[in-house]
Amino acid sequence: MKTYSSAHLPFHLFYEIIEQLKTAVVITDETLNILHANNAFKRVVNYNNKNNFVDSFWLTIKQVLGFKWKVLCQENGKFIEQEIFFEFNYHPRWFICSGFWFCNAETNYKKYFLLLAREITSNKRQQEELHKNALRASLAEEELIDEMREILSGIIHQLQLPINVISAALAMVERRSENSIQKPFANTLQSILADLNHTIEHLNVCTKSVNNQVINSFLPVNLNELLHDILTIYTQRLLAEGIVVSWQPVLNLPSLLGDERRLRSLFKSLIDNSIASMSNHNKQRELRIFISNSVNLISVVFEDTGGGIPAELHFKVFEPFFSDCAGVGMGLAIAQEVANLHSGSIRIDPSYNQGSRFILQFPIVKASSFLV
Repeated sequence: MKTYSSAHLPFHLFYEIIEQLKTAVVITDETLNILHANNAFKRVVNYNNKNNFVDSFWLTIKQVLGFKWKVLCQENGKFIEQEIFFEFNYHPRWFICSGFWFCNAETNYKKYFLLLAREITSNKRQQEELHKNALRASLAEEELIDEMREILSGIIHQLQLPINVISAALAMVERRSENSIQKPFANTLQSILADLNHTIEHLNVCTKSVNNQVINSFLPVNLNELLHDILTIYTQRLLAEGIVVSWQPVLNLPSLLGDERRLRSLFKSLIDNSIASMSNHNKQRELRIFISNSVNLISVVFEDTGGGIPAELHFKVFEPFFSDCAGVGMGLAIAQEVANLHSGSIRIDPSYNQGSRFILQFPIVKASSFLV
């Protein structure tokens, strides 16, 4: 971009005023070449390296405004309080920008464009940190709920064995019911069996009530945003493990009706599983996430370069309480539970041999389908 010193411009008083402003201000000609930039703008853009930054700055504004940019370039075009984000030299920055055209009588009403930019990077970083802390708290709470649900399921599972033994003993005693001495024993077994069945019924009600509450709270969820949040929280851990992440959001991805917390828990389980699988391997560690959608279906694929899961375990890893000595499959029962809760599916791709590939599929259901 060609730049000019303010000494060559006719309206010095106007420049003196904008020089006193703390807000970054730029004045351009009709073709958007910079004529003057105040000191605040020079400090913001590190004016010693102005060309690359300024070009990137204008390009980002054009991309963010989209169609509005064409309107802006027309006479009297303007935009107000537009948030602009871009990354320059690997440093993310945020600005609130406004711009409009004006004319100056001293230059025969020649058109000029005035851009105001206020940097809000520090505020955005604070907001992001608060958001991350809230997500961590939500994940910790959901993890606690999953642990409680797993404990309840474990208790039910453990109670089933004595129930089967008592039921068999009771059947044997009842076949010998002609012996009056055994009747009190049979009554005792019946009472114990009834208590155990009542306990299991109560535990099942407790676990099912959680799922019913989740279904009743289904709301539209953007999986792009959800995955971004999860990967943001996992950034430090992934870096520490030397894992390279490849993920690209999908434009115009339709919303999925579901429970955001449970879906977040599902993706967390899959990422945890991938990290555990790759932690014992020295080859290049990569986690790749793909999202695609059709008219009625959203698909999410997780690929890693870990040790993989043996073919004979592709179904067993989704069973409750299953784990092997390497830790493969931990948390996958919860992942399947969440997928089923959203009328979706999760499976392991048997054709993938570079590690593990999990394929998730969710139907796109209209909100009216959930209304009573």
